Amino acid sequence: MNSVLPIQAHIKEIKAALKTDRYAVIQAPPGAGKTTRIPLALLNESWLADKKIILLEPRRLAAISCAGHMSDLVKEPVGQTIGYQIRLDRKISAKTKIEVVTEGIFTRKIQNDPSLEDVGLVIFDEFHERNIHSDVGLAFCLDTFEALRDDLRMLVMSATMDVGTVSKLMGGAPIIDSRGKSYPVKTIYQEPVQRRGQEKFIHSSCLGAVKQALKETIGDILVFLPGVREIKQTQSLLEEINLPGIYIQALYGSLSAKEQARAIAPSPAGKRKIVLATSIAETSITIQGVDTVIDSGLMRIPKFSWKSGMSRLETVSVSKASADQRRGRSGRMGPGTCYRLWSEYDQGLLKAFSPPEILSVDLASVALELVSWGVSDPLQLSWLDPPDKVSFKQAMGLLKSLGAIDKAEKITKHGRKMAVAGLHPRLAHMIIIGGQKGHGALACRIAAFLNERDFIRFEYGESDPDIRLRMEWIEAVGKNKPLWQKGFKINKGIIRRILKTEKKIKRDFKINGSRLDIEKTGMLLAHAYPDRIAKKRDNQSDTFLTSAGKGVYFPFPCEISMSEYVVAVHLDGSPKNAKIFLGAPYDESGLEEDFGALFKSQTSLDLDRKSGRIQAENRVVFQKLIIKKRHLKEIDPDMACDVLINHIRNTGLHLLPWSKKLNALKDRIAFLSNSGQAQGLPDVSDEALIKTLDTWLKPFLTGIMSLKQLEKMDLDTSFLSLLTWEQQKIIDKKAPTHIIVPSGSKRPLRYRQGNSILDSPVLEVRLQEMFGLVRTPVVAGGKVPLTISLLSPAGRPVQITRDLESFWENTYKEVKKDLAGRYPKHYWPDDPLSATPTSRVKPKKLS
Repeated sequence: MNSVLPIQAHIKEIKAALKTDRYAVIQAPPGAGKTTRIPLALLNESWLADKKIILLEPRRLAAISCAGHMSDLVKEPVGQTIGYQIRLDRKISAKTKIEVVTEGIFTRKIQNDPSLEDVGLVIFDEFHERNIHSDVGLAFCLDTFEALRDDLRMLVMSATMDVGTVSKLMGGAPIIDSRGKSYPVKTIYQEPVQRRGQEKFIHSSCLGAVKQALKETIGDILVFLPGVREIKQTQSLLEEINLPGIYIQALYGSLSAKEQARAIAPSPAGKRKIVLATSIAETSITIQGVDTVIDSGLMRIPKFSWKSGMSRLETVSVSKASADQRRGRSGRMGPGTCYRLWSEYDQGLLKAFSPPEILSVDLASVALELVSWGVSDPLQLSWLDPPDKVSFKQAMGLLKSLGAIDKAEKITKHGRKMAVAGLHPRLAHMIIIGGQKGHGALACRIAAFLNERDFIRFEYGESDPDIRLRMEWIEAVGKNKPLWQKGFKINKGIIRRILKTEKKIKRDFKINGSRLDIEKTGMLLAHAYPDRIAKKRDNQSDTFLTSAGKGVYFPFPCEISMSEYVVAVHLDGSPKNAKIFLGAPYDESGLEEDFGALFKSQTSLDLDRKSGRIQAENRVVFQKLIIKKRHLKEIDPDMACDVLINHIRNTGLHLLPWSKKLNALKDRIAFLSNSGQAQGLPDVSDEALIKTLDTWLKPFLTGIMSLKQLEKMDLDTSFLSLLTWEQQKIIDKKAPTHIIVPSGSKRPLRYRQGNSILDSPVLEVRLQEMFGLVRTPVVAGGKVPLTISLLSPAGRPVQITRDLESFWENTYKEVKKDLAGRYPKHYWPDDPLSATPTSRVKPKKLS
C-alpha cells in the first residue's frame, strides 16, 4: 500500500504554479517524496499533452533507483511509463513518459534538439549539488524558453539550496516549501582523532565512531568519507577487528551498478550493514535499514588551476547544507542518530553551501558546449554563478589550439565533431585525429580508460606510470587471456566498463576496425595533450620540461623515464614541478611528423657567463621546448646589442666604464633637477637610464661582443648623446665643475655626499685664497649659495659656511688666533676683506 508522503500535500500548489507561471522552485526535506511523487502526479496535466517529463539526477545510482521506485509505484517494469538513461545503460521505450536521466545525458539531448520538441517539463532534482552539467543545463533551458519554447515548464528541486537566488534567476518563480514530516535525529559531536589538516587519519576516527554506534544504535550504519582511499582504509580496519554479524559494503561512483545496488539493498537476514560511502549517498537514494550516520565532515572536490592548466582533487570541509543532507539520511525511515566527527564550534565555521563546480573545475568541456550552443561569451546566458573569466579564457585558448574554434571564436566543423559525444575536448580531438591516422580504435580505448580511475593497484613500491601497460591488460581481459599479476591487483570490473565505454565511443565517432598498435599510444596522447609533451632535461635525471614550460618528473626510474620525450597525462597538479602518475613515451620523429608545422627556427644569442662572450645558436623550437640547436659563428650585430642591453638592464649600470667626469656630470644634472633648474634636461637617474638604454647606449654598442670589450667602449660619447650642445652649455653655466676663487686658483665643486645629491654644492678651499671676497658664490642661476669648506694651510676644515660675509665679521677673528698660533709663517691679516688672497705662505708683495 502506498503511503502518503509530505510532498503530496503540495501537489495542487505545484500544478497551479506550473499552469500559470510555468516555473517553480521546490524545497523539501529528504524523504518528503519530491523525486518520485511529483513527476507521477503531473503525468496527466493538460499542458503536458503528448510530451515527456525529463527528470535530471546528478548521479547514475540515483537515476536507476528513482526510475525503479516510480515503476514499482505504477506496477510496471522499468522502461515502460518510466525509464532511465545513464552512461552505458538505457531503458526507455516508445511508451516512456518520464525519462530519468543524468545531467550529462540531458546536455547531449538539448544540444541535439535545442527546442526540446518532445519535452513538456524539465525537472532539476537535487539542484543543490550544483554539478557543472546542472548549471549548464539550466542555462540552456532558460535560453530555450526565451527564444524557442515559451510553453516549456521547469521545476528546480532540492532539500537544501538558496531558493531565493534560484527563484530570482528564473524570473521570480514561485517557491513551494514543504516542511513535511521529519523523524527526530539525535546529533552527537565528537572531536576526531586527527586535528585540522591531518585528514589522512580520518579512517581511525571513523573506526572509533563505528564501534560506538554499534553499541548505542540498532540499525544499519552509513559512514560518509571523502574518497575511495579512505573508504578502503576504513573497510580494512573494520575487517581486521572481525565484527560478528556485520556486513560491510562500499558505495562510490566508479563501482559497477550491481555493487552499488547491493549497497542500497536491505542487509542480509540477521546482519547489520555498514555502508562506507562518498558524497554519492547524500541525496536522492534511500539506503534501506539505515538509522545511523557517521559523518567525517569531509568531501573531495576537483579544483582546476588556470596557472598550471591542471586539475587536482582537494579534500575540503563539507558545507552546512551538505552536513544537513547527510544527517537527514539517518531519519528517512524513522528516528535516527548522527555522529559528526567535528565539534559544535567547528560547525559554526562551516560555509552555508558547497561551492558550485563551475567555479573550480576545468572549463574546457563547458566552453565547447557553449560554442556548440552558439555562445562565445558566457554572460549571454543566465547563470547562478557565471564561469570564472580567467579559466574560461584559458579554456577557449585550448579549444583554439585544438582547432575546435576559429579566430572569431566560432565553432569549426572539427569542433562540432568533437562535441558529438560529450567527451573532454582533448580526448575527442585525439579520437578524430586517431581515426584519420588509422588508429581510431586505440584512441577510443585510451579515451575510455582516461574516463575511469586506474584499474591497477600495485602492492609493493611505486606504480608503473606507463599507459601502454594498461592497454595491454585491457586487451588481455577483453580476449580472456591469462594475466601475470604478481605484485599488483587488477580490477576487472573497471576494465569491462572501459571496454563497454570504448564501444559507445566508437559508435559516437563512427570508428570502425579494431587495429591496436599500442606503440602509437604516445602519438595519440600527444594530440590530446600537446601542452604536456615533455623533453628530458638531462641524461642524469627523471625530470622533464613540458612544451608549456612546466617542470614534471617521475618519482622513480622506470622504462618510460628513460625516454627522451614523453607525454605526461596525469599529474599531481603542482604548478612548478608536477609528479607524473600516468604517461607514455614519445619520440622526436613522431613529434616532427605530428607537429612539424608548428616548429619554429630561432636564432638565439646568450652571454656566456664563464667567458663573458656572446655566443649564438640556431634553435628549432616547439612552443617552450628546444628540439635541436647548433652553434653559429656569424653573429648578428644588432642582436648582439640586444643581448648586452638585456644583460646590463638585469645586472646594473656598474658594468659600464663610468669615468669620474661622467659621474660628476650625472651629479650636476641631478643637482639642477633637485633645485628646479633642470627645465628641458633629460632624467639621468639610474632608473631612467636603464629604461632608455636602447636610446642612448645601444647605437654605440655595435661590434662589441664581450664584457671585456664593453669595458673599453667610449661611454662619454654615448652619454653625451643625451644632451644637445645648448644643454651642455646650460649645465656648465648653472652647475659648473669648478669655480675660480679670489686667489686665481680653479677649485672643483662637489655635488654628491655618499649616495645623496647635495642641496648646496661644496667648495673646498684654503681660507687664505678667499681673502677679499665678501659674498658667497652662487650656482643654479643665482638660486643656490655654495657650501664653503674653509681649509687650514694643511688642508683640514676649519669652518663650513654658506654666509661668507657673516664669517668675516663674526668668526674670522677667533679662527685667525687659532691658525696664527699653529701656522705662524703664514699671512693672517687683521682685515681679510682688504687683504690680498694667496695660495702661498705669504702674498708676493709681502714676501
